[in-house]
Amino acid sequence: MNQYERVIRILDDSIGGPDVGIAAHGAFWRRLKRDEFIATKVFNYDLVVVGDGASSNLVKALKGQAPFGKNLPNPPAAATMPRMPFGFDPVANLPGTPKGLPLG
Repeated sequence: MNQYERVIRILDDSIGGPDVGIAAHGAFWRRLKRDEFIATKVFNYDLVVVGDGASSNLVKALKGQAPFGKNLPNPPAAATMPRMPFGFDPVANLPGTPKGLPLG
């Protein structure tokens, strides 16, 4: 399994599996190739910052870091969007380095 396939598995697992759907933006990651995924914007937010995973909005959304996390008990002050996946448990352990998801 390559690194991008690991990211897809993490995202699928976060919503209950590869056959489960999700509201709002849908499971958009399933239809994208790696380079398309990296270039994707969701609600006008760049999804990935290559080489700086911790600054990627995907990682921030999964962790509930600003601008995400407004649905958390103690949301970040600048949170304007909910932690993702909305309505599901948090992703317990993002793999890889402190840079976040493995997209190399």
